[in-house]
Amino acid sequence: MCIYKSLHFGGSFTLRHCDGSSEEDVNKGWTWWVEDAFLVHSPDEPQPWYKPWYITKTEEDEPKLTTDEEIDLMNEQIDASEGFDIDYKLFRCLFNYHPVVFDDDQFVEPPETNVDLLNRLCERSIDDYNQENKTEYEFVKPLYANFHMSSGIMFLITFEVKDPVDNLAKEFQARIRYSFVSKSDFVFCRPKPSPEVSTDGDSVGEAVSIDEDSVGKGSSTDEESIGVAQENVKKLGLE
Repeated sequence: MCIYKSLHFGGSFTLRHCDGSSEEDVNKGWTWWVEDAFLVHSPDEPQPWYKPWYITKTEEDEPKLTTDEEIDLMNEQIDASEGFDIDYKLFRCLFNYHPVVFDDDQFVEPPETNVDLLNRLCERSIDDYNQENKTEYEFVKPLYANFHMSSGIMFLITFEVKDPVDNLAKEFQARIRYSFVSKSDFVFCRPKPSPEVSTDGDSVGEAVSIDEDSVGKGSSTDEESIGVAQENVKKLGLE
């Protein structure tokens, strides 16, 4: 896998091209590259910091990992799923990747909630996929999503569609760079790839996102800690 280094406000990190993409994809733009995990906060820090609701692991929970080991583990999960499937329960550190809380209004103006935005993004993504592939998949609902800051918000959404051919539910993934101030970039939409064999079943486990109930009911992540856009931003058109 080709690796390119870039400088981030939080320190040095690498950007890697999505697995399975051809050389032609390199020229499609930086939004096709997967961002490594970088550390925002660590339990080793002397001063207390805000812990989002999804960080539930304590110093007594197994496996007991150092900060460097957690960084490596987070990057293993990002590598394995391109950032779509992360088991946040394994970490005490705060990273640049976060789960989307469905019933929060972090990315929209009330009375809308985040799930309304995800619905629009998924519908647009599957419509584009259908047009390009001459299929007729029907959007059902978002299942879970991760995000990180990326000149806007990079959403990594896993969602459910119905296949009218066999009337079965299937999972798709969409990568979208959502911008509050310019046109959003619908990077790709695809069927969810088959899971790869885990590198360490005991420590990594099956990399999964937080369950749907937790995603829908958890409180918001801290804006100061993760640099989320300011309150009361106006929603953008998706055309």
